[in-house]
Amino acid sequence: MTTETLGDCRKSSEEHCEYLNLSFSPLSAPLQSRWRNNGLSADFLGDYVTTFLPTASEPLDGSGQQAIRHAVTYIANELLENAMKYHERGVDIPIGIHLELSKEQISIRASNGVNPEQARHYRDFVEQILKEDAGELLVRQLEINSGQVPEKSCLGLLTILNDYSARLGWEFDSGPESPGIMIVTTRAVLSLKDLAGAAA
Repeated sequence: MTTETLGDCRKSSEEHCEYLNLSFSPLSAPLQSRWRNNGLSADFLGDYVTTFLPTASEPLDGSGQQAIRHAVTYIANELLENAMKYHERGVDIPIGIHLELSKEQISIRASNGVNPEQARHYRDFVEQILKEDAGELLVRQLEINSGQVPEKSCLGLLTILNDYSARLGWEFDSGPESPGIMIVTTRAVLSLKDLAGAAA
């Protein structure tokens, strides 16, 4: 198996974390319909995080909890929307979402299968994100997007960087179990300290 990692894909340094793994078959319902139709909900993921987040040394107040819930709901929705937009049609590789909760941070990962050409396009955009200022790139992408198909813009990733100060990382995996398909995993990491500070 060949794996390429870009950006921040470090796992939590803490031993005790809460985990949630969900996945669904892209063949179970048309991907043109929103992922909520597969029985999932971004609101559910936000509620899960605020319910099972390990207790910090300084408990968060109501505004801190709401800030966390909003951030997780938005980011999970954007990552899953992107996973569905770019997933290779007709391939029975699950689309997945993984949450990792610790006292320090929240990690949200979404994965899907893409053909090599699509993986190259996405990787080029990822390299652009890593090299340029996220705010300037967002403005430029908004201007370019006025004449493009909206689902090709990747504006959600730039919004995650600009509005939530998340760290982003990507993994591109190819293996013998899925010839001609690459598994792309996009990871967003939120600092609980930063979220609590923004809510204060």
